[in-house]
Amino acid sequence: MLPEIQAYQKWLRRRSPHASTPIHYGSDLKLFFKWLDKPIDQVTVVDVDAYIEHCQKQAFAIATINRRLTALRGFYNFLAVHDPQAPPNPVLPQRHYIRRGILLPRDVEDESIQQLFSVIDSLRDQTMFMLMLRCGLRVSEVRKLSMNDLYLHPAPGSLPRLWLNGKGDRQRVAYLSRQMLALLKRYLESRPLTSEPAVFLNRFGRRFTVTGIQDRLAHYCHIAGVWITCHQLRHTFARHLVEADTPVVSIQHLLGHSRVSTTQVYLHISDHKVQSDYETAIQEVQRRFAEGGWS
Repeated sequence: MLPEIQAYQKWLRRRSPHASTPIHYGSDLKLFFKWLDKPIDQVTVVDVDAYIEHCQKQAFAIATINRRLTALRGFYNFLAVHDPQAPPNPVLPQRHYIRRGILLPRDVEDESIQQLFSVIDSLRDQTMFMLMLRCGLRVSEVRKLSMNDLYLHPAPGSLPRLWLNGKGDRQRVAYLSRQMLALLKRYLESRPLTSEPAVFLNRFGRRFTVTGIQDRLAHYCHIAGVWITCHQLRHTFARHLVEADTPVVSIQHLLGHSRVSTTQVYLHISDHKVQSDYETAIQEVQRRFAEGGWS
């Protein structure tokens, strides 16, 4: 890896010690310069154009391509801050970033959820995935969860909770239902006694990696004959909240979104008012057609 990229990663880690950004951006930059095979100071906007076309031919998602562009643009901004003679930034947002439509979160049908959990025979794994489904945790938040983040014996009138280190290093609280609290306590009783602070331990007695957790879910999905991602469990948690008529601001806080507009997208998945209006309208349309002789 180029020393400049290593310096950039070190700088990112210093700014956000708990974020995974340095790893992802380092990988993105390594892929770009391996593909281009040019010195850093010779990269042009045309090279970036060609790289975007290359990624599109490889059928990469728009979000992936834009993240790689962000990594590259951030890298050149870093160089400019630390070196007045740094090369110009080859990534031009108005020219290079790809527009995305509004994508609805893909939740999972409850039947598939039941199918998945029916084959999970590990108490540890059941607890990990239930935290995503019933508390909306991200996979990275499950991985980072430590024993001192558990607040299981609150004062009367308060719910047990978890302290989470979320996206962008923002902290938030996740509340535990009676069902979730009982499951977590059962797991903790079986958890090996160790100095490792992580709540969830892999087979080596160490903190899981994100890939390790995802691999466990993929294992159970294969057995159950379904395909569900960790983030889809979180999406399903949000859908359940919407169906329970939970105020959108409360959903925002529970999911850890910085903007309510991000949360409002979930309202399109299951909006009782829209469903009711649609059903009423269609019944009226069908009545009119029936009166006109249409079947």
